[in-house]
Amino acid sequence: MKKVDKYRSYLSRVIVEETSSKYNDKLVVAIQNGKYVLNSTNANYSFASLHRVFQQALKLVNLREKQDILVLGCGAGSIPSIIYKEFKLNAAIDAVEIDEQVIRLGNKYFGLNHYENLTIIIGNALNYVKTANKKYDLICVDLFKGIQVPDEFLSQQFFQQLNNLLVANGEILFNFVAYNYETKEQVKTIEEGLESVFKTVKVHRFEEVNRIFHIKKKE
Repeated sequence: MKKVDKYRSYLSRVIVEETSSKYNDKLVVAIQNGKYVLNSTNANYSFASLHRVFQQALKLVNLREKQDILVLGCGAGSIPSIIYKEFKLNAAIDAVEIDEQVIRLGNKYFGLNHYENLTIIIGNALNYVKTANKKYDLICVDLFKGIQVPDEFLSQQFFQQLNNLLVANGEILFNFVAYNYETKEQVKTIEEGLESVFKTVKVHRFEEVNRIFHIKKKE
C-alpha cells in the first residue's frame, strides 16, 4: 500500500482494483481509513462492517478450545484474519468460498495465502456440508447474496447438515442481516427453526442490522 493512498483514504476511499465474477457483478478492493476492504455492489464483503461483526461474535465462544473450525463463506478472509492475527490462535480452519475471484483478491491484498493452518475450498457451501466427513468444534456461517442469505441456507435440511458436522458441544455462529421489516420478522422464524435442531440458540445484535445466531449442538 502506498503511503499517499493510505493517507488519502482517511478523507475518501481509494479504489485499488475493480473486477467482476460469475457470482458478483462488481468486486471492489479499496483503501478505507488506512486499510484494504473488499466490497460487492451493495455490501461489505470483507474487512469493514463484516469484520467488526465477527470481531465481536467470536468473543461469544471460547476460541482456545476450538481446534477445528469451518468457515462457510470465506470472502477475502476476515474470519481467519481475526482468529490468527487478532486472537493469535493456531486452529485448523477449513474455509469454503464459491467465488474464486474473491480468493484471488484475498491472496493479493489481504494475505489470505499466508496462513499455514488455513485450507481454502473453492466450491458451494451447500455441497460441502452434504459431503464433508469431518467434525468441527466451531462453524461460522457467513453466506450471502448481496445482503440476503439465500433460502437454501435457512432450511431445516441445511440446519441438520450443520448439526451433523459438529462435535459434541460444538457451536455455530450464523450471520444474518435484518435490514427491513420482513427480515426482522424472519429472525424469529429462523430462531424457531434452529431451536428444533439444536440445544440452545441465542440471538445477538451487532452493527445495527446484523444478527448473530449463537448455536450449540444437542448432546
